[in-house]
Amino acid sequence: MKTFSAIIFSIILFMLLSPGIAGAVNQNDINQELQQGGIIHLPAGTYTLTDSIILQSNTILEGEPGTVITIPDHAGWPAWKPLISGNSVQNVTIRNLEINANSNGNLETPHGAGYYNCIHVVDCDNLQVYNCTFHDSLGDGLRTKRCENIKFHNNLVYRLGHEGFFGIESQYIECFNNRITTRTNSGLRIWNSANVRFHDNVIDAQLDAGGGDPGIQIEDSKGSVGNVEIYNNVLNRTWGKGIWLVAYDSGVSNIQKVLIHHNLFYEIGQSYNIPSIGGIVNDGFQGTRIYNNVFDGVKNNAFRNQAGGQGTVIKDNVFTNTVQHTSISQTATGYAIADLAGANLSVTNNSFYNNENGDAYQTGISNAYFRDPETHQTFSGWTWTGSTWTCKFVKPTELGSIPLTTTIRLRLMAIIYSILYCKVFN
Repeated sequence: MKTFSAIIFSIILFMLLSPGIAGAVNQNDINQELQQGGIIHLPAGTYTLTDSIILQSNTILEGEPGTVITIPDHAGWPAWKPLISGNSVQNVTIRNLEINANSNGNLETPHGAGYYNCIHVVDCDNLQVYNCTFHDSLGDGLRTKRCENIKFHNNLVYRLGHEGFFGIESQYIECFNNRITTRTNSGLRIWNSANVRFHDNVIDAQLDAGGGDPGIQIEDSKGSVGNVEIYNNVLNRTWGKGIWLVAYDSGVSNIQKVLIHHNLFYEIGQSYNIPSIGGIVNDGFQGTRIYNNVFDGVKNNAFRNQAGGQGTVIKDNVFTNTVQHTSISQTATGYAIADLAGANLSVTNNSFYNNENGDAYQTGISNAYFRDPETHQTFSGWTWTGSTWTCKFVKPTELGSIPLTTTIRLRLMAIIYSILYCKVFN
């Protein structure tokens, strides 16, 4: 029995580690299966694409632990040709895939210029992407344009060349339970989109000059952004901003009324080369409500209002240990809240403690508390445990080290090892 089990384990291990195991199946075979509809299951192995996988309506494209989709070195694809493409399709699920877009093998093309997006869909309805790993791309993880009813959840994202998720002119978007490390740009982003929920994500950054900028970016140039809620997220040591609200063109006359609540902003703004870092940086949004968040150890400002900001309410938050920008001297750096645009912010019932240059710049505050929030209760709903901040709405996270989740392949190897050597051998 032991010998038989060991043989099975060796075979499975060989399949997991062999890059050519799926060589007999290419994107043409996958596309033929997709045209038939239903569930298209890709067994473990590496699938090296020479053309895009084309999604069809009413299909599920799924893998299993060890299923990897990639492209060859020097693939030579034109811009805007993604690994997985969908146009005018509906009722599509993508799950349990690892997408390695091989950025190191295609260094002749730039980051963030439309090359090798992992998944790019246009004019689609009812798309769900979950339990996937996206890494080593020159572009986005999932990019949607003019789409509705999008769910992006329980994914692992790192070393991309643009956004983890990017929703353009799309509606009814929900991104949750994702683990994202930014590179080149942001983790989650929308542009001219509405009815959006970003919640229960953990976002940090690749801590070097390529580490990107905001963890979350909300962008309005057409006045169409609305009904956006950002909550229960942990933003930890982002390279640039934690959240960036930016409006221009027709967006500046819109009252977006974004809700930002029950998020943890921890040591945000590690960058030495981006001037306007901060926990939340506002460049033109109006009517934002910021409540029940913790801003701890943020660099530059916890909330920095650079344009717009009328009707902003900041209530029941903790602002502690704000420090100056690491290397770029600028107006109001080191204050918890800075209103550079003179928007007459409403700042009430917040806790301020140990902010390097002061609590508020060019804005009044009322009903403030100035005791140490690590040892005194606040209205924020957050409690310091001695090593991390906890809130009943937010999954506990140890801040000293948030490890990158192990890959699907390594998880499967551990499971197989456990089954064979603990259950079978005993």
